[in-house]
Amino acid sequence: MRLETRQNLADARVAAGEILGLAVGSWQEDRKTALAVERLLMIVGEAFARVRAAEPGVLNAIADAHKDIGLRNVLAHGYDDLDPVRIAAAVEESLPLLVADLESLVGNDGLA
Repeated sequence: MRLETRQNLADARVAAGEILGLAVGSWQEDRKTALAVERLLMIVGEAFARVRAAEPGVLNAIADAHKDIGLRNVLAHGYDDLDPVRIAAAVEESLPLLVADLESLVGNDGLA
């Protein structure tokens, strides 16, 4: 795995870990927290888009990586079409699996 790919995956791992720390309780009701979670989801999706461009096969080891890229595109370009249920599902259902996949690929040494 290229160093750049490993760094992108590590960036995604850090962002995902930060989301898990923020998305507790009624996090969607607090606008600043919801915006922070959305921004971090964009980072995850962008990191995966960069991995897809450099080493597409690596994404096969990450469940829902292509969905994360799609969510990033909606967050970045379709602000008027945001679905809070989709965002909550991504955070609450997919994110713990995503973190596990990323930890198996890049570990968690020094990562939040």
